[in-house]
Amino acid sequence: MREYFVNADFDLSLRPNRSAETVDGRGQQASEMPHHLLLFGTAGDSVLVDAAPGEDFLAYLERAGLSRPVTSVLPGLAPDAQFVPFGWNEKAVQINSSYTRPASRPPLDVVKRVNGRRFAAKVERELFGGDEVLGVFDAPGEIEACIASRPQEEELLLKSEHGNAGLGNRRLRSSSLSQSDREVLRRMLAEDACVLVEKWRNRALDIATVFELDPAGTVKGLYAYEVVNTADGAYIGSIFDHGSEAIEPWLPSVTDVALKIAERLAREGYFGPVCLDHFVWLEGGDRRLRPLADLNARLQVSAPILRLWRSWGADRVVYWRLFAARKLRLPSNYLELETALGVDAFDSGDRRGVLVTSPLDVAGKKLRRLGVLLAGDSRAEVEAMDRRLRERFEK
Repeated sequence: MREYFVNADFDLSLRPNRSAETVDGRGQQASEMPHHLLLFGTAGDSVLVDAAPGEDFLAYLERAGLSRPVTSVLPGLAPDAQFVPFGWNEKAVQINSSYTRPASRPPLDVVKRVNGRRFAAKVERELFGGDEVLGVFDAPGEIEACIASRPQEEELLLKSEHGNAGLGNRRLRSSSLSQSDREVLRRMLAEDACVLVEKWRNRALDIATVFELDPAGTVKGLYAYEVVNTADGAYIGSIFDHGSEAIEPWLPSVTDVALKIAERLAREGYFGPVCLDHFVWLEGGDRRLRPLADLNARLQVSAPILRLWRSWGADRVVYWRLFAARKLRLPSNYLELETALGVDAFDSGDRRGVLVTSPLDVAGKKLRRLGVLLAGDSRAEVEAMDRRLRERFEK
């Protein structure tokens, strides 16, 4: 039995001067993430949470043909379980020591180094000749000088050393910084060690490659799938489709990238889960691959959905996405929601339809985001469900 600790503030926790509420304002959303990954607990495993999901949500999942998620409410835990954190940080190490057989782990200094964006930029440049990162800076004046040296019409992207699924990125639409840009930059540097300046690209396709790297350096479970992001790289959702025509041409390249990075991570002394981000961008009439947009030596937020999809035999197209709850006007209970969804309500028999994967509320408090799974026979069917869902419930 595994017990998952979804420390989704993992990336933020690596910042040397992290404040109580982070510069990108996502601290609270990170604290809610365990409730979006409850499906980790539907395969005989459990998830550590601060409050158990309500009976109405558990009954809803049962009607959908899923087993009830098993949860352990902190500070309680299952001492004989195998501990699996979202990522290894000091909090995870502390909890790991409470188990009968603590999980083996890489050194924390290695984890912090390989999750830093300057490390990823160095690896991208050395292994793939990348020139997308224009510089890594620790002083505002250096950053402004770099930006000012670029063509006026060029768009750039600011990234902090330790990000949060792209949510804290800052897009610059010219080489002239606004006062608001300068304030964001100041707060980035106040929390983190450095800021990267990158070329902004017109993304046409986002791809993630995930795998497990064992202590001997062996790659296991390598799989690439399509990710849906904003134009600036903030995560929206993941699409699992064995027959994806979109990513098929890029599979050899991203697989080669993953194997080379795995070898490098093993030399650094890291082992455990890895998620790599790549994207295809447009330049004129050409499509080009950026081999390494981000390197995350941790689990990915869609990991339980990938496991669920595989357990179904991977014979469905599944799109799992996160909605901002404030943008949806949903019924107050699950029975009403199923009725409102009509023909799109999830059918446990053919595993088709719309399934809400996180509680509408926890202990009477609504979550900021809502996880939704859409499953169908084809990409077109799933996209149509997504359109109908948004047309019906978006404010």
